[in-house]
Amino acid sequence: MKNGVGLACLLIACAGPVQAQFPPMPALGRDWMAIAYPKLFYAGREGMTFGFFTGQVLPHTFDDFFAPPPYRAALLLDGQLSTSGSKHLRLDARLPRAVDGWRFVLSLAGLRSAREPYFGLGNASIYDRANETDAQPHFYRSDRVRLFARGEVQRRLVGPLRVVAGFHAERWKLDTLPGPSQLARDALTGAVTGVGRYASDVSTRIGLVLDTRNDEPAPTRGVLLQAIYGVADSSVLGDLSYTRLTISAAGFLPVTERLTLAARVLGQSIGGSPGVGTLYLIEASDEPFRGIGGDRSHRALRTNRLLGADKLLANFDVRYTVFEQPTAARVTLLAFLDAGRVFPGDDFQVTTDGLHVGGGGGFFLQVLRNAILGTTIGTGPDGVVVKLHTEWSY
Repeated sequence: MKNGVGLACLLIACAGPVQAQFPPMPALGRDWMAIAYPKLFYAGREGMTFGFFTGQVLPHTFDDFFAPPPYRAALLLDGQLSTSGSKHLRLDARLPRAVDGWRFVLSLAGLRSAREPYFGLGNASIYDRANETDAQPHFYRSDRVRLFARGEVQRRLVGPLRVVAGFHAERWKLDTLPGPSQLARDALTGAVTGVGRYASDVSTRIGLVLDTRNDEPAPTRGVLLQAIYGVADSSVLGDLSYTRLTISAAGFLPVTERLTLAARVLGQSIGGSPGVGTLYLIEASDEPFRGIGGDRSHRALRTNRLLGADKLLANFDVRYTVFEQPTAARVTLLAFLDAGRVFPGDDFQVTTDGLHVGGGGGFFLQVLRNAILGTTIGTGPDGVVVKLHTEWSY
């Protein structure tokens, strides 16, 4: 959701005379910028999708235009509906520089993914295209509903070191679709429990972040180190009890003016009794993401391809800027290599055994500070995988 401002700015920059057909929205104040645009696109999994995006953005002043966050504050409302039955409505308040030394995030959302990928549990799960036939078109699909509220506060301690505290309250349900499916098989064997029933998943978290990146949307130098510990206790709130420890390190090294090397390693371990819906999320400051498999984690694997309590992920990028107009536009070519695997709960280890490895290339366009559109084509254990991006993976 945080990339919605960037996408909006890109659409505005490219719209030209078309934008004038939409009436301007009133801004919150003289320093705020109002954004509003309709959405219409086709996705192979979801079908035709219709929606809207609207928001209020408080840009940087001239003196701090090159500060690492893309803006001082943003209030964003995003909604859409697909012909598959998928839909979402989400409200975000993001304030990375509204108050000196503090960062705030609050998200409220209701989402239904009527064609959510599900390939089974564990590192040995497979994707076999032969299982997707006219008789069972949803073999690797599920119906996932999420209602959640998420908040976070970060406070600068000294220099680039920040402390993080937050909560995540979610009510989710994972259900089968008509016809045979991998999820129906796992529910029948007992590998997955609670299918078709809502679960309340409430957790708190605390952690440390060391961030020296020169630019948060598209860094070319610096490091981002994160250590976040979360706890869910059903005796206090919710239906589930578990702990979650996530440690990650990402670094960006400029080799020449145009060439940047980037790398990330991440490990996450969940102990206790999480539900299957808990396993999708990889914790991070500012905003979590899904994995392993997808545009934010493993770009050569299908979305949600590997699902397990413990996760190990590594990424390596070579990013080369072929065109740049400072502060206006940048075109970047990408070569990447990703590796990852999952483990059963409480079995995490740093190892090269069982890693799912894939690589490929991509093309990214950046307009202004935060407007990023890109595509990657990767190949790995599941064949060729194409991903569309509205932000860099890390």
